[in-house]
Parts: sequence; structure tokens; C-alpha cells
Amino acid sequence: KEDPQNPHGLYLEGEYELRRGTLSKTTASWQKCLEICPEYRAELYFFLGVILYETGQEEAGKDYLRQFLNNPDRDKGFDKDAKAILKESEVLQELLENPVSYNPEPVLAISTPRDEYLAIISPDNAYCFFTRKEKVFDKYDGPGAAEQIVEQFTVASYLGNGLYDEGKPMPDPFNTTFNQGGASVTANNNELFLTICATGKDGYNNCDLYYSKREYGNWSIPINLGKHINNPDTWESQASISADGQTLYFASDRPGGKGGTDIYKCSRNTDGSWSSPENLGGTINTDKDEKSPFIHSDSQTLYFSSNGHPGVGGFDIFLSKNRDGKWETPRNIGYPINSEKDEVGLFVSLDGQKGYFNSNKLKKIGVGGWDLFSFEMPNNVRPEDVTLIKGALASNGDVPYDDVKLTVKNLKTNTEQSINIEAGTGNYAQVVRKDEQADIILKVEKEGAAFNSKFIDANESGEEGVVTADFDVSPMEIGKEYRLNDINFATSSFELDRKAKFIIDEFIIFMKANPQVRVDIQGHTDNVGNPQENQKLSVNRAQSVYNYMVSNGIAPNRLQHHGYGENRPIANNDSPINRAKNRRTVFVIVSK
Repeated sequence: KEDPQNPHGLYLEGEYELRRGTLSKTTASWQKCLEICPEYRAELYFFLGVILYETGQEEAGKDYLRQFLNNPDRDKGFDKDAKAILKESEVLQELLENPVSYNPEPVLAISTPRDEYLAIISPDNAYCFFTRKEKVFDKYDGPGAAEQIVEQFTVASYLGNGLYDEGKPMPDPFNTTFNQGGASVTANNNELFLTICATGKDGYNNCDLYYSKREYGNWSIPINLGKHINNPDTWESQASISADGQTLYFASDRPGGKGGTDIYKCSRNTDGSWSSPENLGGTINTDKDEKSPFIHSDSQTLYFSSNGHPGVGGFDIFLSKNRDGKWETPRNIGYPINSEKDEVGLFVSLDGQKGYFNSNKLKKIGVGGWDLFSFEMPNNVRPEDVTLIKGALASNGDVPYDDVKLTVKNLKTNTEQSINIEAGTGNYAQVVRKDEQADIILKVEKEGAAFNSKFIDANESGEEGVVTADFDVSPMEIGKEYRLNDINFATSSFELDRKAKFIIDEFIIFMKANPQVRVDIQGHTDNVGNPQENQKLSVNRAQSVYNYMVSNGIAPNRLQHHGYGENRPIANNDSPINRAKNRRTVFVIVSK
């Protein structure tokens, strides 16, 4: 009061008001202090800049922060925070000035007037796992039982055309305790990772990661992933398993991280156990919180939520791609997908076109309470292009699946990779990259079994990026006909195309591996056209295959070739599907 122009008094007055929480008086005192004495204290520019920025006076705050960074007498220990705020402002301005298209819609049937949350869709789109709040009665309490609200771990099945059924509770051994959910499933739908929470004697709600495997159609009792992953006094949750089941991502507040909640990963060891958790490092994790990891089926693109990376506000959704073992700088997926509120729990469809999330904030378009919504993903934040190849092996004869080898061969690199086959059912699933594996051969191998393979063009995938390829696994029998898949000819032509040659190349490998086998190559047609012309065409087509095999090292005395035109149909020629069955190139075992 005695000296209103005294900078020391103005500084102390500002600090006094700061401790009282009256920030407007704090900034008034400190701004006046710096007007009177611009060189009073360099750090005052930083403190003033932070307060003004955080209280809505962004431009004034940024100006003070820039003055702080330009002051040679500053305490450089504050540089990181000052630069982070300026970077955050720059990113925010960029996001707001370049909004992305965003039109979320509820996923009908799954979304009901009840609450649905913690959803995930399997890589092949076949199932949606989620938690639903239900009102139920305990059947053991008799007719006067009180109504209870419980969280039920639920699964909905795909109906096609983007639609699912309403879903039903997962069977035993699930839903036997409260707080089960937050699932993630492998591409073959046979391994499920989920979170189970339990309250201890001290009241601490401990969440741990569990694992269940489906064999012969039944799920095993969930098993805790182990003390080296689940600490007794820390939170481990939000599992996301890679499509091949080899890498598990999750969120944890365990000590030793970068700060707050971090994202970790574990790798599956050769004996099926899991490695110790590895922090994803400073590129992904910040000194604040990162959570809700989702690793896309491309096994390369990670989506997660963070309040530590620059964004619009609260938790924003980011993506980072792993290139040669290193994570790229995370990218904000855009405004208004990200808003000043918290956005968490994003997952993305196999084909990368749709993003999904749960929310209770979109009441105008939602069905009620928490619902599942989808939206079209902006092109620049989509994952890599992949195709999921799935199918089943049908065993003809006594051919156990555990002795069968199913491989996917990259025709660009000539490398092969084994595919796991589900015991008891013969089901399989494999994700391939389109840009690297546009041309693929799937083949079944087993000692004593006949040759069977299929050509897959990953760039010609079916609905939502899924290709179905089923196989017969049959023992070699003399006189039995076996189809050479994908040996297709243009109309009235007997010239082998690219696909046909790839398949025959694999058949040649089979013949060289089984030098005692002799075969008859046979051509067949449907009943469309002139019978004489069909007969001639079938002979020429069988001979084309014969000539190609001889020119690539198979001895002529191991091969025969015949054409039978339309005389030996295997189906009625009454539909396009049946006629396609009759237009075939086959081999018949002559001796073995």
C-alpha cells in the first residue's frame, strides 16, 4: 500500500493471491510487476504464461511463454513444459482448423435401452464381445426374489451386411463372478483375453488379466496370466491381443513407468508362456496417462488414448505405427472425433474403414444409456491393408488334424509360414498384408495325403476384408479324382493363366516329393455349347497342364492326360454354381 510500484511487493502480492486461489488477482499483480520491471525474474514469465493459458487467455499466455524461452537468464528446467504448452497450442489450432468428417451411428441390435460398453469385434467380424447391464432375478431366491442389476459378459453374432444380433450372455465358465469384460480375441476366435476385477479385504479393487481358450467348442475356465504380469497391488486391464496371438498389449499403473498409467506389451514364448511386461517407451507413454490400447489385425498399427500427448482436451485418441521395431510419433486421429471431453476405447475394423467406440454422450442419436457407435475412419489414420483368410479342413478318411501342415506361401518372396489348425475342428485363420502378399498360395500337406492347394489374391478379398478358403484333406487313393483348384481358362481357350501356373508349380513340388506317384491329368467341361467342341477343348486343356509339368521337370512316364468334355459331370448342369463345379481340371492317382 505504501509503494504500489514496488516490484517485490507486486510479486509477493501475486504469490499470496495464488495461494488463495484467486488467479485473476495473481495475474494482475504479476503483469504489473513485469511492466514496471521487465527483468524482475525470468521465471515469472513462465508462471504467468501457464496461468493465463490454462485460464482461457491462450494468446496472452503463449506470448509470455515465448518471452520466457527467449530470456538468456531463465531457469532452463522449465523449458520442456513451456515448449510442450506451445506445441499443444499449435497442434490444437491445426486440429480445429482442419476438421475431419465424423458421422457416428449406433450399431443397432447391440445398442439397446440398457447399457452396453467395453465392446470389441473379432478380426473376422464374426462376433462382438461386450458388457451389458441387465436386470435379473436370482432363480434360487424363490418367487419373492429381488431384482438385481448385474454386468453380463455378452457375445453377439454377425448376420451380414454390417448387422449383428442382440447378443446373449457368454456361457459358463463366464459370468460366474462380477466385473468380467474388456475382452480381446485372436483371429481364429479361439483365444480370449479379458479383465477380471475383485475387491480384496482392504477394499482395493484389483483388476488382473486372464486368458481362456476354446477347444471343441467350449471355453476353458479363465486363467490368471501370472504374477509377473498381474501385480497384487496394481491395476492391469484393457487387453489387446495381436491377430496371431503372439503379442499382448495392456494398460497398467505399475511402478517404474513413464508416469500415471502406461501401455505395456508381452510376447508369447515358445512354450506358450508369456514374457515379462515391457513398457512401450517414451514415444508412446508420457508422464501423464495412456490407456485403451488396440492393436489392429495388421499387427503394426496401435490406437490408444492419452491425456499426455497434445490434443483437443482430456483424453484424445492417437495412433502410432511400428516400423522396423520402432514406434512412430503418435498422431491425433482428428477433430471432432476427439473433443474437449474424454475419448477412450476405440477399435477399428479389419478393413480399416470403420472405427467403433462406446459412449453415453450421444443421446440424440443413441438408443439409450451406453451404446456402441461406429463411424467412417478418415483415410489418413487407417491401418495397413490386410486380408483375413479363414476356413476349415474337412477330413475325408482317417486323417487326424494334428498331423496336417497348412502353410501360406508368399509368391513374391517365396517364403512360407505355418498356420495353426484348431484341434478337433480343423478351423484356421491367418492375416496377410495386401501390399506384401498380394499373391499367396495356401496348401495342405500330410504324408500319404493327396495334393490340395488354393491361390488367394489378397487384393480381391470378400466382405469387409475376409476370404474363406476350405480344404479337403484326403488320403491318396488309386483311381480317385482330386481337383486342381484355380486352374481356370478363358472362354474357348486352353492357355494357362498366372494363377494356374502358380498352382501347377506347387503340384510339381508335390510330385517331386512323391516320386512314386503317377497321375492322369483330366479336363472336364459343363454342357454349355457344342459337345464336340467341349470334348476337344477339354483334351487341349489337360494337355496344357501336362506340357507345363513336363517342361518343368516331371518325367513324361509319370503323367497321362485325357479330356472328357461334358460326359462326366459331378453335379447337375442346372445352375451357374453347379456348372462351375463341372468345369474342372483334376488329377487321378494311377499308382503310388
